[in-house]
Order: sequence, then structure tokens, then C-alpha cells
Amino acid sequence: MELRHLRYFVAVAEELNFRRAAERLHLSTPTLSQQIKDLEDSLGARLLERDTTRVSLTGPGEVFLHEARLVLEQAGRAAAVTKDAAQGRRGLLRIGNAGPLSHGFMPACLQAFGKRFPDVEVVLVEIDLNDQARAVGVGEIQLGFTLRPDVQALDGLEHHLVVRAPLRVLLHTAHPLARQKKIALADVARERLLAIGGMRVSSHGELLQRVLAARGLKIAPPRAVSGYEAFLAMVASGQGVSLLQKTPSLGALESLTTRPLKEDGPDLTLEAHAIWRKETASPIVDNFVAVLRTIRPAA
Repeated sequence: MELRHLRYFVAVAEELNFRRAAERLHLSTPTLSQQIKDLEDSLGARLLERDTTRVSLTGPGEVFLHEARLVLEQAGRAAAVTKDAAQGRRGLLRIGNAGPLSHGFMPACLQAFGKRFPDVEVVLVEIDLNDQARAVGVGEIQLGFTLRPDVQALDGLEHHLVVRAPLRVLLHTAHPLARQKKIALADVARERLLAIGGMRVSSHGELLQRVLAARGLKIAPPRAVSGYEAFLAMVASGQGVSLLQKTPSLGALESLTTRPLKEDGPDLTLEAHAIWRKETASPIVDNFVAVLRTIRPAA
């Protein structure tokens, strides 16, 4: 028994006329009649009573009609769902959480993506930025982010710039440096530096070290604070200062403020890239990146 047998039977059961059912199915009447007989033989039950004037359902035929409709409906749904998945309209998308880096674009991107692809489930996975390139490469996540300046050298990965913003000094409002309109990097280097990250040096901490080292300033390794909220709380309580791009979330705490740097230059501009595998066809990722590309990098 095949799906076509179910379709043939439902057509006859609904028309109660072999000729009209055959026309509906674009079959000849003898062919349809033979197909129904084959179905009945395979089931070992008579589904239709027919004579020269009328066709009617038997008791088993009424039961089979109900079940056949359910099967055909489920088969149709399975085909539609599979087609949606092939077009990236259904499924699961795992994205590495970029924390504060994504505050300027991710909410709007997720909202726009959700409106266009409501049947795709998006999951943000907590992975340090240092590890997201590896996680994308092995398929742990489908899309991630990186602060690496050599993003073009990441083998097998495509990338798209999502954040470009000047670094600013983040500090407590009562900190002596907060009285200055602009703060020199040398003054920052003398402070206790905090970075967003886990137990080991985070990608944010590496960024701080790289920026200051490029300007000839030696610093102790920044203290990594696990979690963005904890990091803000540490700065807001006067436990240290940091360098970060300005985001709306920084205004949530009255005791926090930011100041621009006295120095300027491309090395003092934070750049973050979205990264994804280029050799693996993924319509879901393609659709998300298409939405992401409509979000302009922060100026």
C-alpha cells in the first residue's frame, strides 16, 4: 500500500463515483478501479460497495477513510516542513553569545529575523569569544563572533563586520579620572584593569593588552570578571577601570560613566566580526546573515 492508494481511495470516497474521481485524479476509470481493488486486496477488506448505479462506503471503508485522511494530512505536513527546512525557514540556529558587543545590533537583528522566520528557534550559547571560532569550525555553534584582528586568516570561515566603535574609558563616576573630558592611555595603564571573561584571560582582556602594548604601555594582565553584569558591578563599585565601546546598557547604572581617549587611531577602534562556516551549506545561517548584513556597524 502506497500513499497514492490512499489518495485514490479518498477521491472515490468523496465523489462516490468512479468516473468523476478518475477525472479528478487524471486517471482512466479502469485504472482507478483496479487500484482500488488492489488496495482492498492488500487490506483484506471490502471498502466500497458498487454496482452499475451507485457507490457507497462499507463500514470498514468509513473507518479507513478517516485514517487515510489523517495519513495524507500528516504526509503533506511532513513535505511542507521539510521544504521549509531546506529553505532555512524552520529548524534550530545556535549562535555564540557576544555579550555587550552585540547590544547595538543583536536585539534588532533577532526581532527582524523572528518576524521573517518565526519557525526557526534561535539559541544563544554562552561561549567565550576566544573559543567561538573553534566552536563554529567544529559545528558546536553555527554562527559566532570574534575580536581577532586577523579574522581574514581564519581558515574555512566567512566573516562580516558587525561592530566598529571607538574604545572609551569605562569608570566610576567618582573616579578622579572622570573629572577629565578626555583620558590618556598612559593614565589608563596605571589603573587596575578589568575585563569581561572567565577564569582565564578573556578575549576582552587580550584586546586591552594588545591595545596598550601597541602604544608602548606595559600593564599587568587585566582581571577577568565572569559575566557582563558582574563586570559592570565591579567597575561601578570602583574596583577598576576598563576600555569598552559605548552601549545603551552602560547607562543602566548611575555610578558608571565613560570618557573618550585623548589618543585616536584605528588601533583604538573596536571591531567585531560575525563568523560562520563557508563550506557547509546552511540556509538558516544564510538567512540570518542576510538579516545581519542589513545592520550597519556602529560608527
